[in-house]
Amino acid sequence: MKTALRVAVVSASLITASGIAIGTIKVPGIEVLAIALAHAAAFALSILGSSVSLNGAVIEADGFLAVVAAQCTGIELILVFGAAALVCPVSLRARLWALLLGIPALCALNLVRVVSLLIVGASFPEHFDMAHMVVWQTVMAAAALAMWLIWYRQSWRRQS
Repeated sequence: MKTALRVAVVSASLITASGIAIGTIKVPGIEVLAIALAHAAAFALSILGSSVSLNGAVIEADGFLAVVAAQCTGIELILVFGAAALVCPVSLRARLWALLLGIPALCALNLVRVVSLLIVGASFPEHFDMAHMVVWQTVMAAAALAMWLIWYRQSWRRQS
C-alpha cells in the first residue's frame, strides 16, 4: 500500500506540475505569488541600480518589459521537489527538513533567475529567449535535482 500511495503522490504532482507549466491547470491564488515575485525582483533590481517600474506582475527594467506569469513562480519545481521528498523512505523529520530548506532555496534561486533574466533582457534582448527557455530552465531543474539528491543521500546515511 505504501508503494501505491507513493506512486499516486508522485504521479499527481507530475501531472499537476505539467498542467501548470503548459497553462491547462490554473492554481487559485498563483497570481498573488507572481505579483510577489515581481515585487521582489523589482526591489532587487532597484538595489542593483536599475530603473524599474512595476504594475502588478508587469515589470519594466531599464526599458525591458516582462510579465511574471504563473509559470515563472517555480511552482512546478516546488511541487515535484516536494513530492520527491515526501515519498522517500526516510523519517518524517528528514522529509520535513527537505521541505523547510528546499522550498525556500528553490524560491531564492528562482528570484535570482527572474532578476538575471530582466538584466539580460535589458542589456542583451537578443539573448533573452535563450537565457529564459534554455539556460535557466536547465539550471532550475538541475538545481532541484541536485538538492534532492544531496538531501536524500544525507538522510539515507543518517538512517543507516
